[in-house]
Amino acid sequence: MQRDPLLTQAELDFIQELISQPLRAPRSAAVAQLAIGEQLSALLSHVSDARQLSLNTHSDHEHLSFPLYLVQDSETQSRLELGAPLIFEQGLHERPWRLQLPGPLPLLDDNEQPSGLTALELSNNGMLVQYAKAGTPAKDQLLQLMLPMERRVQLRACLVRRVDRRHYAYSVETLHAEDEQTLRQYLFEQHSEHRQQPEAIA
Repeated sequence: MQRDPLLTQAELDFIQELISQPLRAPRSAAVAQLAIGEQLSALLSHVSDARQLSLNTHSDHEHLSFPLYLVQDSETQSRLELGAPLIFEQGLHERPWRLQLPGPLPLLDDNEQPSGLTALELSNNGMLVQYAKAGTPAKDQLLQLMLPMERRVQLRACLVRRVDRRHYAYSVETLHAEDEQTLRQYLFEQHSEHRQQPEAIA
């Protein structure tokens, strides 16, 4: 199946117009950087008006998609900021990267009381949990995932399947944009640590 291009034909034409302009007399480095910034800002503003921008990397059978934000510092200067990425494993089918947590993470209910659930594996859209109470956990519930460094993520969890007597797979959806960024940032931190481990051992 043919993949969608990163840029539309109109955007490619815009870039071609920028790079095909005749060379001018050399200018100071500061002025050159400002001119490049103006051109890039014009392109990004044109694109971001219609859709969300992202920077995508592909390596070692993984796909990281970083959201890009165009930040206006002043009337004349703009800069790009990277957000925490979505991380995918690439294979026959692309799927969210799953983190085997270094230790179980507790989940509180919507009253901030222990829910009986602890997360063992985590991705940006799902988790494997262990249930410590009698019976079976609720199929649909609001939870707070307690992360290290006193961070927490509010999410809605929907039961997907029972894995065994004590373990269940849930799909998850964050409740707020801040929760989404916190979850992505935590997963990205753990992903970075995992990638550095073989280098440290070597």
